[in-house]
Amino acid sequence: LAGAGARKMAELGEALLSVPGASDEEFAKTLTRSSYTYEDRSERFKVKDRVYARQYAQIYFSRLMKMTPLLKEAARKKWGSDCSIKRLAELKVGECCCVIGTLFKSMELKPSILKEISAVHHLVPQPPRAKYISSNDELILEDQVQRITLCGEVPSDDLVTGIVVALLGRELRNGSFEVEDHCFAGLPQQEEPETMETDRGDTYVVLVSGLNLGSSWCDQLSVGMMVDYLTGHLGGPVDQQLCSNVARVIIAGNSITDKPAKTTAMKDSKTRFLSRNYTAESIEAMKELDDILMQLASCVSVDLMPGSHDPTNHQLPQQPLHRCMFPQAGRSTHLRGVTNPYAARVEGISFLGCSGQNVEDIYRFSTATDRLQILENTLNWRHLAPTAPDTLGCYPYYDNDPFILENCPHVYFSGNQPKFQHKKLQGDDAQTILVVAVPNFDLTHSCVLVNLRTLECQELTFATSMSRRHNPELEKLLELESQGDHVTSSQPDSDLTLLHHMDMDDDEDD
Repeated sequence: LAGAGARKMAELGEALLSVPGASDEEFAKTLTRSSYTYEDRSERFKVKDRVYARQYAQIYFSRLMKMTPLLKEAARKKWGSDCSIKRLAELKVGECCCVIGTLFKSMELKPSILKEISAVHHLVPQPPRAKYISSNDELILEDQVQRITLCGEVPSDDLVTGIVVALLGRELRNGSFEVEDHCFAGLPQQEEPETMETDRGDTYVVLVSGLNLGSSWCDQLSVGMMVDYLTGHLGGPVDQQLCSNVARVIIAGNSITDKPAKTTAMKDSKTRFLSRNYTAESIEAMKELDDILMQLASCVSVDLMPGSHDPTNHQLPQQPLHRCMFPQAGRSTHLRGVTNPYAARVEGISFLGCSGQNVEDIYRFSTATDRLQILENTLNWRHLAPTAPDTLGCYPYYDNDPFILENCPHVYFSGNQPKFQHKKLQGDDAQTILVVAVPNFDLTHSCVLVNLRTLECQELTFATSMSRRHNPELEKLLELESQGDHVTSSQPDSDLTLLHHMDMDDDEDD
């Protein structure tokens, strides 16, 4: 592989250094970007009436009411049409039946505002943890009027609060419910993809996340290489032809950092936006982001999702970043601020994704370590963010839950993940879903190229020798890797490298 890569780089170098002639059709050819169909389907994630004087119990009620018919159908399909489905109030000791309700995971290590208040009284505060699970955790099922403790064959370590589930079992004399089997709502129905024009060739969408502009370890050269490559200013004719077929670039959150480079004790002790002769690091980072978006939007359509670090509301669904933050790029009609979560249809292929908060929250409150498996679980649960609003902040909806999956996407992604992963899922009703963990660009210097015709994807890595400079986040990931955790972040050995991971058929990690 190293020899083949060296030969390819040598051939590319000779082609770039040669003098183009008038008869050189390959270099004289002018590439144009075709127009592509696009439909924004994020309307359900836009908050119109911002009323915060409501209790969160209503969103759980709406979730249970909407998913109960789906669970009944799934239960009868798995356990037979004669399966007895009862409410918790109708249970009888020893009688085998099916119950449907919302899971609540009782966790003694779960962060609590009461524990935070205890710090005011000079008590020892709870230390932050990577995971908040313990052997004493227990699952509780609750419906509209009652709750019951669960025992038996139930995978409590893999489940989290907020999942609506159907359980088969019987009530015991001690008042608990012994579970024999369980099932989830499963994958929803999927729309048929539109037939693409055969003469157009392959069409691509680029997924990138975690630029983290403004951090002390942000590699500006790698970011610049990515922008130049996508705009056709880097690479040979083959690369330029590929980039001319990119229909859209989706930036999946965390475009600016939450750990600015300029942090001193003197500056931290002052009110940053009221101090004289001092510019907040976030403002400088937004200027850098504006420049990058201006370059991208001049050549390709860009959808900008907010993330946990970006200047928008913290609760899900996060609303689009306002155009006034981008005085240059905001003038372009090719730049769209979109919500997080985000749903769209590009060239007949439906996309659905988040900036990673939902996956990270499930990771902290379950034993799951594979981020790709967490994404697959949310599809089977038919819910984007089941832990909202328990441990993940969200808007207090009253009569609906927009995070319920009503249609199965063709591409399902999550941004800001520690490494690139992908997998193709096949549903029972002929659904085909490409599940993608989009890597954090600041850590891996990678983005993802999705082929809309084949629903395959590949990783594009842009890295230099300067990428090896001190990065505390990368060192933390490497330390976890040395301890056996499945977290990797590879750095190339060459001084200036553009790597294409072209193994499109292998579902394993590159």
